Amino acid sequence: MPFSPQIRTQVLLWCDRHCCLCKKACGIKIEVHHLMPESEGGSDEIDNAMPLCFDCHSEVMSYNNDHPRGNKYKRDELKARREQVYEEFTRHLVPPMHCEITQLLPGPTKKTREFSNVGFVLRNLSDFLPARVRVRMWSVMENGKTKLYPSDHYSGKKLWNLNPQQMFSGHFNLEEEFIPKDRPLELRIQLTIIDQYAREHQQLPNGYIYVPDTNYWYAEP
Repeated sequence: MPFSPQIRTQVLLWCDRHCCLCKKACGIKIEVHHLMPESEGGSDEIDNAMPLCFDCHSEVMSYNNDHPRGNKYKRDELKARREQVYEEFTRHLVPPMHCEITQLLPGPTKKTREFSNVGFVLRNLSDFLPARVRVRMWSVMENGKTKLYPSDHYSGKKLWNLNPQQMFSGHFNLEEEFIPKDRPLELRIQLTIIDQYAREHQQLPNGYIYVPDTNYWYAEP
């Protein structure tokens, strides 16, 4: 079965109708290739789709494994090249975000929360780009092991909808099981920003370490 019209529209928007191998602008002369062929059990899901121009589609499909010459395009390389092209044509849709862990209460009074109630601030800094955001937060435990925070809002299960310049100030209670016994308390946060065309952009994680004496968090890259 071919890819659904919805998936075709989505991937063609993500690549702006450019070939995901040679980066040529294709217009209508573009096809959606199955990275894993259907004959080998390849699915019609979006992760198996790769927009290609006619020439690149033919080249990817024509390699003879029985008489190999040159280097065949492997699926991992094709997927990586596809992601490069998707990113090139969608990165302008990703608004800058500010997030932080804090004990400060909202408002001008500079009052602080009593630990183990922890504040979280997330703000869309763009003047015109809306976005949905998936927030994943985990604690670094003994021996470097990690423990994902279970709340739907902080485990990536729920999406935060942020319009331009919108800010959310939330908070959560940090249970004892998330506080390590033999090392400073470190929370790490990773944001995944979902643009207007539903493409996900995973940001690098940042860390915050708690200082009990001052009831303060400092950023740890």
